[in-house]
Amino acid sequence: MYLRDLRGSEDCLYLNVYSPQLDIWGASKLPVMVRIHGGGFTTGSAGVEMNGPDFIVQERVILVTIGYRLNMFGFLCVEEPGDAQGNMGLKDQVAALKWVQRNISSFGGDPKRVTIAGESAGGASVHLHMMSPMSQGLFSSAISESGVAINPWAFTNEGRSRAFRLGENLGFKGNNATELIRFLQSVPAEDLVRASHKAFTREDKEYYCVVAPFPFVPSVEISDGSVQPFLSQNPIELLNEGKFFKGPFMAGVNNREGMLLLAAIFGKDRSEMLKKFDSRIPKLVPTDLSSQRGSTKEKEIASSMRWFYMKNKPASEENLVDYFDLTGDLMFIYGFYKAMKCHCKFTSPYIYEFSYEGVFNVFKNVLGEDSMPGACHADELGYLFNMDLLPEAPSDSHAYVMRNIMVKLWTNFVKFGNPTPQNDKSSDISWIPSHSSQMSFLKLGPTIENKSGVISEKRMLFWDDMYKKESSLKNKL
Repeated sequence: MYLRDLRGSEDCLYLNVYSPQLDIWGASKLPVMVRIHGGGFTTGSAGVEMNGPDFIVQERVILVTIGYRLNMFGFLCVEEPGDAQGNMGLKDQVAALKWVQRNISSFGGDPKRVTIAGESAGGASVHLHMMSPMSQGLFSSAISESGVAINPWAFTNEGRSRAFRLGENLGFKGNNATELIRFLQSVPAEDLVRASHKAFTREDKEYYCVVAPFPFVPSVEISDGSVQPFLSQNPIELLNEGKFFKGPFMAGVNNREGMLLLAAIFGKDRSEMLKKFDSRIPKLVPTDLSSQRGSTKEKEIASSMRWFYMKNKPASEENLVDYFDLTGDLMFIYGFYKAMKCHCKFTSPYIYEFSYEGVFNVFKNVLGEDSMPGACHADELGYLFNMDLLPEAPSDSHAYVMRNIMVKLWTNFVKFGNPTPQNDKSSDISWIPSHSSQMSFLKLGPTIENKSGVISEKRMLFWDDMYKKESSLKNKL
């Protein structure tokens, strides 16, 4: 992923505003969706290629797509006050949200009805804005798709070591942060990007290449008070303490999140994927369960993972989907589950699971994984945004109808803070919000239905049990 031809520019702080045709003579102001793109805080853009506004704008919602600095340009952190204390990319997003507050009324938008929405790293960004004092008052509701702040790829406590490791691999010697920053500023941008994977240690690459493959991501900032930090506390602590935005919140995941990452890493060659199948499992053991690679403890946990997900069967086409579930749970779904449990203690979020399969499933179709059941990471985007890479579909097709339903749910939420308001007579769907006393979610599949409980409950309880055992062992020491 780091050796492809590079496209993009450091000069990236632009935004796009799309609005329906407006009646400028006294028309009421329209609600606004500010979309934050995904890409692991490393790739992606606000361009129309993946953010086509047509369907959103048709529902009388203004769409704003924003750019922000990525990779080390946006997230280099030396864990000291100064020029690289971290989260510059998130502060770029704050600047865009402030611009919207100042200017969106000139485009027919209502600054009091701004929904921030994002997918993957964009979803994690939304979740972080919900926790940051810097973002207070800049939005009125939030949508997070397939990304929360406590996913393993969305946050790091290792910013300083990664920054210095990057410098060392480019020729820097020393331990002074100011000198490191000055050195990195002298290195051509393309060289920095191509060397970014060297910020990982050799041992870390074995784990992070699958579960958290992005070295420069959000982190806690060390501030001397002269500059307001975006994030001054670990996100899991903020969630547990209820220190987050309590307004309308919609969030969800796709049921085969892990499909994209495995295809990206192993390629489309199934035989090659299957050869690496079993050997990868120990390398997926979460570092907060076993920090020592190759240890007896790691092997025991890997054995439990192999038994639970694969029933100890050898790798084959038949159980490849189980490996997708394992990686998807580690990367996305277990963190999402923990986050939603915290939110439900204080609020009533609208939770969904997207499992629909059709011609607009973006990455599943691009990757050629149409033989695998379920919805891949980012597949829902084709049902929300117009994309040239997707085929057309007849207006009477199920996929076309599903796209209309999805757009209506999302834009209703932007308008009303409720995806299925009582005054909407165009649909018979009634999305029940989740509560601490009864968690629930809307299943967006071939049929659409409310389900009680949590998404992938048996698998989530497996991980709960693994962490409870680890906590019990620590308490005995």
